[in-house]
Amino acid sequence: MDNNNESNKKLIDVKDLKKKIKKELKKELLEEIYTELKSEEKEPTIDISKPTQKKTIIIEKSVEKPVPTEIVKSADIIQVSVSSVLKVASHALKYANSNIPRDEWVEVIGLLAGKLDNDETLHVEDAYPMGHGSAIYAEIKDYKNYVRAFNDIKNKKLFICGWYHSHPSYGLFMSTEDFGTQTRYQTLWNKSIALVIDPYLIDGTSFGFDIFKANIKTKKWFAVPFQVKGALNTKILPDLLKFIDPIIEGKAIYLEYDED
Repeated sequence: MDNNNESNKKLIDVKDLKKKIKKELKKELLEEIYTELKSEEKEPTIDISKPTQKKTIIIEKSVEKPVPTEIVKSADIIQVSVSSVLKVASHALKYANSNIPRDEWVEVIGLLAGKLDNDETLHVEDAYPMGHGSAIYAEIKDYKNYVRAFNDIKNKKLFICGWYHSHPSYGLFMSTEDFGTQTRYQTLWNKSIALVIDPYLIDGTSFGFDIFKANIKTKKWFAVPFQVKGALNTKILPDLLKFIDPIIEGKAIYLEYDED
């Protein structure tokens, strides 16, 4: 009996040790990359503002035919952190990459967290991978995971400033369903944004994503200018993503909320 207890204790100790090692590896790796890329970045003076939040489950469907678009000149330039780009891109590539047959690529979905500076410029500071679905469908399936993400974002003194999802191999646009989802976000807060990423476009010439908003009156969407803060170059992004996406104990370094 004592031998069994001793064996069970050792097994638990080994599992705890693996868990701690995994956590430290993830933390050290991300901090090292982010620090290096951020070396040329100038931090703005931040005055955090919090729009009204509503805890709703987001459902997103994409179809190949986009809704009408329009050209809108905007003086606002969304500032996107390096870590947000890496998280969104890694999440999209996890389910749509060269190691997966093209007909098995699927969409992913997540939340964007940010803050406003003194000039009311939106800074996207973090991304929260929430789920994945089929080639044309993704949703946040578990309300509890949404609440967990909401609380994590709030604890960082950020707020949900929008959402992201992927269009694996079929371009950057807003479908009818995307437009409906974005309209609901903007009804809650008019500065909310939608980031759409196509991992197929991460080829060294672009970041592979665009940011959109909806014109609720005209029922059309438009692109919003953005800038990646720091020294992240599109040429090195593909290799960088391969480097930061190792498999640790069978799991990718960026996990969805139902995977940890």
